[in-house]
Amino acid sequence: MVVIAKSRSIRADVDRVWQILVDWENERKYWTNERDIKVVRSDEATIEREATVGPRGFAQKTKQKIVLDPKKSIKLSLEGDQIAGERTIILVPISKNETRVDVAWDLVLDGVPGFVEGIVKNQIAKVTEDALKKVAVAAETS
Repeated sequence: MVVIAKSRSIRADVDRVWQILVDWENERKYWTNERDIKVVRSDEATIEREATVGPRGFAQKTKQKIVLDPKKSIKLSLEGDQIAGERTIILVPISKNETRVDVAWDLVLDGVPGFVEGIVKNQIAKVTEDALKKVAVAAETS
């Protein structure tokens, strides 16, 4: 099991941070571990899609479901041959012009050697930290 939790305070209001996080056209700017995204079905609160995730050496085709709770949370569930689990992003208003973004991953890797699990965990942690930094820069400079 891979469990990761990262947080970052961003000097921007919840509305601005939310706009960036749900800008699906630019999602790859922030979450660089996702590619070949194909939306299968979408409505105001839910997106179902197929996407390849992970580094090239451990790339996994996944089915994903994203559930939106506007300006509060984004829950991504994913399922693939060797990976399954969730990423939850929670927005916490700190003040009028500051928002904390909490990201939690809870993944299960199936049939993956222990040393590879550690590599995957480190990669996801780095991508998450980088994504939070990029979201902060985008929100704070606009």
